[in-house]
Amino acid sequence: MKKVLPLLVGLTLLPLFAVAEPEMALITVQGSGAVPTPPDFARLTMTIGSRQTAVSQAKTDVDNKVTQITAMLQKLGVKNTDINNAPLRIYPEYQAEKTTTELFKVEREVTVTVRNLSQYPEILEQAAVLGVTQLQPAELLSSKAEGLYQQALQLAYADAEEKAKALAKLSGRKIARVHQIQEQGSSPAPRLKMAMMAADSVQFGSNNVRADLTIQFELAKP
Repeated sequence: MKKVLPLLVGLTLLPLFAVAEPEMALITVQGSGAVPTPPDFARLTMTIGSRQTAVSQAKTDVDNKVTQITAMLQKLGVKNTDINNAPLRIYPEYQAEKTTTELFKVEREVTVTVRNLSQYPEILEQAAVLGVTQLQPAELLSSKAEGLYQQALQLAYADAEEKAKALAKLSGRKIARVHQIQEQGSSPAPRLKMAMMAADSVQFGSNNVRADLTIQFELAKP
């Protein structure tokens, strides 16, 4: 047993002689990239509402208007798969200092995908005539967005790399390799702000498919 002890002592001392690795020098930058593209379809959400003393009356009123709006959209060539009717929402309304219900407000949202943008102004005008309560700003979208996002990612990476090289040069260093990449995601689809506009004044313009990255680079040893 006495012969084994020196070996065990030697083994316990080995970690004490480990050489500490030098701390890694890192630089973190953000990069952005954007690719312009014209929208080729839109998503429009309409709210149809009614206030009545009875829920059944308000529901019937809303159902009738939704039926008329759906028929209008179908007449313009919008497919049933591009029309989505959300569940009904019912809100009791009370007057001040009273606990009894005076009115019931019933609402339903209808979301329509407009694939022919030339029909967008007519859909707005007819929806207003048919009694739509509210029109949310339309989402202008592109069917090419996924492919263009990949291009935007490449631009974002190049932007971040250029920034990292410039900052490293200021400190007399160079970047060695990528240590970590974090994708921030794409920007939300732009919204057309003037939803209730004249038919001859709609201009869709161009959207930007955008990508943002946060990249951490390792600096080369001096």
